[in-house]
Amino acid sequence: MSQARGREFGSGVLARAALFIYWHLVVGALLCAGTFPTGVLLFFLARSVGNVPLVPLCAILLAPALSAGMYALNDRSRADGLSPAPARSFLRGLRLGWADALRAWTPPMAVLAIVAGGIVAVGAGGIPGGYAGVLIGIGVIVLLWGVNALVIATFFSFRWRDTARLAVYYLGRRWIVTLGELALLIVAVAVVFFTTEAVLWLCQVVWVAFLVVIARPLIADVTARFTAG
Repeated sequence: MSQARGREFGSGVLARAALFIYWHLVVGALLCAGTFPTGVLLFFLARSVGNVPLVPLCAILLAPALSAGMYALNDRSRADGLSPAPARSFLRGLRLGWADALRAWTPPMAVLAIVAGGIVAVGAGGIPGGYAGVLIGIGVIVLLWGVNALVIATFFSFRWRDTARLAVYYLGRRWIVTLGELALLIVAVAVVFFTTEAVLWLCQVVWVAFLVVIARPLIADVTARFTAG
């Protein structure tokens, strides 16, 4: 009896591990394919300070793929076997959410481009560095607002202005989620700084998976407070 139960436990653990790896490999490959255009734009963008404001504008194209990746990874808990489910889930998330994701993600990236332009102007114009620090702080808040907006747009279908308001509201309402997102952004910057953008691009599924886990309290609260039934 104990040996049979041990074999059953072992096979269950192995099956869950295989399913976990399978989903992440498939979703990771699809994420790389979906974000490849942005990678090409950034690759051909000259590495100069003057081009920094263009980086957030290039990042606008990331929204549909990142949203579909979050949708698919959130679906993993309902998978019951090694099937093409990850690809189907990713494509379904892309089909349902690409427009909402772009609407939610574009305004924060546009504002971030303006803020980045201000930071560049401060550095080039001899303006006291304190202003640059203020602009960097504003830029971080705007980026966190954008991440919240993208998460909400992925799992809910609200009007854009409601998504934007909720994204701002939850910066303070769920401050632990905000801190977790900030930590993920710091990790992303550190990976690019100490390695290359290619490493972050190849490992983005890990980043997105952590974002889904971190954002679950926010998703649950939006579900309980702002959806019917």
